Amino acid sequence: MKSVLIFLLFISSAAFGMHHEKLDVIVFAIDLEIIEGKSNSAKDFVTEITENVMRNEPQTLVYQYHFSKSENKVFLLEIYPNNEAALIHMKNFTGSNWEAKFVENFSIKSASILGKANSKLKKAMEPYTTDFRSNLSGFDRVADQLSEEISNIK
Repeated sequence: MKSVLIFLLFISSAAFGMHHEKLDVIVFAIDLEIIEGKSNSAKDFVTEITENVMRNEPQTLVYQYHFSKSENKVFLLEIYPNNEAALIHMKNFTGSNWEAKFVENFSIKSASILGKANSKLKKAMEPYTTDFRSNLSGFDRVADQLSEEISNIK
């Protein structure tokens, strides 16, 4: 299931970047595990950081935590219209109280960055992953229909 989701996100993100000069979508696909005894704290944290990202990062297109029924596994999906928006998120996160609370609640099991990550984004992601994937083939009908609207998000 995880592989299928990552594959679909991979195709979707690359299609945005391939067909629209203004869009170069970046996807963060991150598997997390809740640290033992932190289930309630993790849920509170997720609510707080999601509100913060929504309020302070208008270019973040998708920011979602998906909890498993067993509540110890979490999938974090982040989608940005371009490298610059992803870098803004990383600047807001790295070295902040958000990062400190994140590592108190979660351990990263795997993290993949999908899309054409530039050297600045790769550098910013070094503490978290070296798994960067570019698209080989695919299409995204939604991207074709919404690309102009997404490009205009400020």
